[in-house]
Amino acid sequence: MIFEAKKRALVMAVINLTPDSFYENSRVTADRAVEAALKAVANGADILDLGAQSTAPGSKEITAREELARLITPLKEIRKAVNVPISVDTFYPQVAGQALESGADIINDVSGRADPEMARLAAKHNAGWVVMHTGKLNSSQEGKYESGVINDINLFFEKAIATAEAAGLSKESLCLDPGIGFGKSREDDLEIVSRFAEFQKHGCVTMGALSRKRVTRLCGDALTGTIALNTVCILGGAGIIRVHDVEQAAAQVKMLSALKGEHALGQNNC
Repeated sequence: MIFEAKKRALVMAVINLTPDSFYENSRVTADRAVEAALKAVANGADILDLGAQSTAPGSKEITAREELARLITPLKEIRKAVNVPISVDTFYPQVAGQALESGADIINDVSGRADPEMARLAAKHNAGWVVMHTGKLNSSQEGKYESGVINDINLFFEKAIATAEAAGLSKESLCLDPGIGFGKSREDDLEIVSRFAEFQKHGCVTMGALSRKRVTRLCGDALTGTIALNTVCILGGAGIIRVHDVEQAAAQVKMLSALKGEHALGQNNC
């Protein structure tokens, strides 16, 4: 069970093998990828999320072939170096398939389609599948949700679960991402965070993936905004937070676990 429930939220560390991802400090070259992965794990990452194509506002889409050229060699080297699960952020089934064959454990499917082919690939490789709601829009667009953004997301999640089950993928191998920043206004993003508990009804692990996105800058500082909003997501039931700032996120998770009485308090706990 890839997404087996834990007592605390898991920290997914972003490692971008791209020259154009919106947060410069998350970008690494292929020759520094293993170093970045080891540092993330040392700082408290439970999962590594490798991306070889930027989905930031205004980014240029590359082909599956180009994405694979950036991804596969670093992925193989990282797989040799770490024992934590590795996720690959992609919307191409071809990339997902080759990544799983090269040592990845999770498809972080950012297509917004809940693609049945992605579900079949995950089932074939006994892998995890993260599905993200986008309203069929990208990070530069804002959707109009006549029945409300939360309702639209939950309907999408229901379809994704049905797709997963049809492919033979259990709920324990499925993670639901409401897609903060994708096809959403900042008001939508804030509503998603404040109502995060409403996504728990599906019985799947949920992920807060808002690190340093536009909504976090409403307070003037992206890291502070990220920590604040991730706290609300975790208290709302998020099982995973996807972050750029791993050390701070790991400390945040420890503090929230202590608050909920899940760990004995001690001077070295946090």
